[in-house]
Amino acid sequence: MHEWRRSRFGNPSTWYLILGVAMIGVTLWLPWLAATRTVRIEGRAARIAELLLAAATPLSWPLDADDIEHMHGRMVALLNADGVFVGDLEPLPELPAGVLYLGQNKHYAFQLAVSPPDSRTKAGPDTRPALEVLAWPLENSGPGHCAWFVAENAPRAYTRNLAADYHGLQQHRPRPGSAQRVPGTGAGVVSAYRAAQDERWILF
Repeated sequence: MHEWRRSRFGNPSTWYLILGVAMIGVTLWLPWLAATRTVRIEGRAARIAELLLAAATPLSWPLDADDIEHMHGRMVALLNADGVFVGDLEPLPELPAGVLYLGQNKHYAFQLAVSPPDSRTKAGPDTRPALEVLAWPLENSGPGHCAWFVAENAPRAYTRNLAADYHGLQQHRPRPGSAQRVPGTGAGVVSAYRAAQDERWILF
């Protein structure tokens, strides 16, 4: 007993030191774990958005319910081939006005829509409208924060979602065209631009 008290581990200060080091280790590990999870979830959302547009691009216009169902199956096949997890990805039956497809997984929503036409261009009778995809987090307090934008008529971009705070499927949902560059603004900027709601979108 006396030998135990005289040993290093019989001293309470040793246990306090071990506990303190362990707590410091946990406080360093938790932010790293959270950041790794955020990168994984946001990266998966970006890839789903890209392949959703890729699945929709070859379809003939105008699109009907069968085309959208075929597009969803094609998207799932592309995602599986790319190694992206799709077990929680599902289409939603109720579509907001102007939206061709709306789906979600555990953390993100995905919207396929027609981009509003540029008022400076003239459309002919055979003009096919440009498609765009937006992906945004379902919750503003979840692990995903960025919103993603890919379109046929604009470079792909993302936003850190600090101004508009896109989240959910109701009033904070981005509307079609909300990620498009405002005509006549920032034409000389090649890395970022301001869109609707003063949200800054970054090209990548």
